[in-house]
Amino acid sequence: MLKLNLKFKYHVPLILLASAILAGCAAQRLHNNGMSLVQGGQVEEGLSELEQATKADPENLNYQKDLKHTREQILNRLLASASTEQSLGHAEAAQHIYERILKIEPGNSTATLALQTQAMNKRHEAQVEEARAFFEKGDMDSARSTLKPVLLENPKQGQAVLLQRQIDEQETKIQMAEPALNMQFKKPVTLQFRDANVKMVFEAISRASGINVLLDKDLKADLKTSIFVKDVSVEDAIDLILMQSQLEKKILSNNTVYIYPNTPAKLKDFQDLKIRSFHLVNADPKQILTMLKTLLKTKDIFIHEKTNSIVMRDTPDAIHLAEKMIADQDIADPEVMLEVEILEVNRAHTSDLGIQYPNQLTLSPIQSIVNAANPTGAVTTTAAGVVAANTPTTTQLTLNNLGHLNSSSLSVNVPTATLNAMMQDSDTNILSSPRLRVRNHEKAKIMIGDRVPIITNSITPSSTGPGVVTGTVTYQDVGLKLDVEPEIHLDNDVSIKIGLEVSSLGNAVTNSSTGSVVYTVQTRNTSTSLRLRDGETQILAGLVQDSDTNTVDKVPVLGQIPLLGYLFSNDNGNKSKKEIILSITPHVVGHSKLADAREMEYWSGTESELRSSQLVLKPLGTVNMGTPAPGSSATPMPAGRPAAPLPATQPATDKPAAKTPTPPAALQATPQVDNAVKPALAVPAISRPVVPTVPAPAATTMLKDKAVSNAPPMTLSWQGPKQAKVGEKISVLLNTPSTLGAKNIGFQIGFDPAVLKPVDVIEGDALKRNNAASNLNKNIDLAGGSISIEMSGTGSSGSASVIALTFEVISSAPESSITLDSTTATGTNGDTLTLTAPDPYVITVAQ
Repeated sequence: MLKLNLKFKYHVPLILLASAILAGCAAQRLHNNGMSLVQGGQVEEGLSELEQATKADPENLNYQKDLKHTREQILNRLLASASTEQSLGHAEAAQHIYERILKIEPGNSTATLALQTQAMNKRHEAQVEEARAFFEKGDMDSARSTLKPVLLENPKQGQAVLLQRQIDEQETKIQMAEPALNMQFKKPVTLQFRDANVKMVFEAISRASGINVLLDKDLKADLKTSIFVKDVSVEDAIDLILMQSQLEKKILSNNTVYIYPNTPAKLKDFQDLKIRSFHLVNADPKQILTMLKTLLKTKDIFIHEKTNSIVMRDTPDAIHLAEKMIADQDIADPEVMLEVEILEVNRAHTSDLGIQYPNQLTLSPIQSIVNAANPTGAVTTTAAGVVAANTPTTTQLTLNNLGHLNSSSLSVNVPTATLNAMMQDSDTNILSSPRLRVRNHEKAKIMIGDRVPIITNSITPSSTGPGVVTGTVTYQDVGLKLDVEPEIHLDNDVSIKIGLEVSSLGNAVTNSSTGSVVYTVQTRNTSTSLRLRDGETQILAGLVQDSDTNTVDKVPVLGQIPLLGYLFSNDNGNKSKKEIILSITPHVVGHSKLADAREMEYWSGTESELRSSQLVLKPLGTVNMGTPAPGSSATPMPAGRPAAPLPATQPATDKPAAKTPTPPAALQATPQVDNAVKPALAVPAISRPVVPTVPAPAATTMLKDKAVSNAPPMTLSWQGPKQAKVGEKISVLLNTPSTLGAKNIGFQIGFDPAVLKPVDVIEGDALKRNNAASNLNKNIDLAGGSISIEMSGTGSSGSASVIALTFEVISSAPESSITLDSTTATGTNGDTLTLTAPDPYVITVAQ
């Protein structure tokens, strides 16, 4: 029994060793299989095999390293692929990749956050679609409240930001739009009142036209007016009454006006003011401020110099006029590029010919005077021990010495004669070609040369010693200086003021008292003004300095002999010539803007009241002056009815016609609003004495009764692009199959001034039959977004273009409409033709 236990004891290590070997082989197999699967694209299976290999042999650090390295590479590759899919908008593919990442590494923060972001984006997209539905219905408040949580969670959500901008633009358009009157105010009317009460007149207009007229409580009850107009619009008629009675109106809605006295107190209470900021680009804000105060009498105006802007508070008409004035003045100054070439030419010729003979002979005496006290020259010692040698010394000649001069006591300096044979020519060219860019009416300067220092010394006297010397240094510009000042004209001609100066240093002059050295400066300058075309070259020359110097040295008598005298003379000549040539060529950069006629001239109202348009009466058609047909529902107003303003919403059905007879002098008309015939209005004649020769006309108001002729209706249609981008110019045509029999055509076109800006209105060939002459009158209201057009001529029998409109797209919008608001047409016989208006023309505008 003991023997068996000993055997088992020795077999245990062997068993363990065999197990370890087998486990190591299995781990190796798993590791190899995992790497092969990863390389083959089976990522999840390969990583699982690598994890099993690590668990099978946890002591093997290489297995752990390969597992971590491989997992990291795979995760980075999948994250990059998911990010790419996300950027391309493939949300489902990106979500699938993120889910694979979480299977490989549960709890991966990047993938978890990305999936949460995707879920949030889906929720946001649903909310944006809901907000867009509210926006399309016109419910801006609901759309804004629906977008608010989206923008709070993700302020950069593209669709939400775009929709928020569209909501803001739509609300801004609504807020900035000025109240305008609808087409009821554009219908023609005929008024005949003499000394009538103003309240009664406005009541009659309100009942006949269907508009609401509210009167201020301070309006005088005894205010009278007299007006006789025919075929004018209701709006123009109201304006005429207001102007005549010193009243003013405030538009409350498209069919309601408020009438109040035109007094300073009432204007402060009822006149709406706007605040507008003008950010200037080129103009000087101080000059613009002076212009606005001078022309528009604006008081509430402020300059912000840091932003180069002007903030203005005034009436809408004043703001419109300020916009036109600033647009005309805030333009960039043109510039000119000046190509300048400066050539300095120096030519010199020097000659030195002949024999240079000596012109003097010098005799110098030589005299040595021996010390009389020691003629031998012996050395002696004085009592002080000074050794002195008595040597011969040379002193100045005296009169006594002159008497002992002989040939041995004179020295002679014999000069030599020199043969000169020299001629020298020199040419120097100095070229400078600078370029400089100058703004209009600005000065530019070119300096080519040296700055020469000049030292000036000054002596300050001192009582204790020598004076104090103080030196100062100044610099003198010497060389070529060019000053130019261009003026660019509208035809691209350039007027240039030129100043040219050429200077050089001359001789030095020394101040004997201070020792300061200064120089003479030789100067040549010119100034001129010339006008050149763009690209034209002008050469300025003639700044010439020419000098000729000739010096002859001759031997007296011999040098004056003809011909032979050349052997006894020396000729020295010096000729020099300096010339400056200037070439200048202007090139206009940024041409001057020639403003349109509408930007240079426009109406501004009267001295006391600013208006952005002229108060004129526009013919809109004719009024049927006949009496109503039998059986028509003409209901007269009772004679005893008080003249109190009534809103237009109340129907004009006061009392039956049978109870109150219609006055014989009253004229009646059948108004037509929106193609629905309403009861006619008959206003009784005013009972007051009149001049016998002029019958008292009845207080009458009449609206247009559209009489349709037997001619077939003219159908109008739009033609043009359906899409456009901001900054483009589009052309929209109004066509018709035939205008045969038409003589006059008039219509009013509406557009959105925040999106489209009219550029041009061109007449078509609809009223140019056989190339006959035609006439076109147009009136563009930029602020109100309308174009009034009147055409006359001979109608064409074939398909033709009526009008061509050119618009500039100034802002983006999902949809922008061009509408035909009203039409009128008259035939050759004076009858009224029928025009069939097309549906609104819709265009999509993108950035």
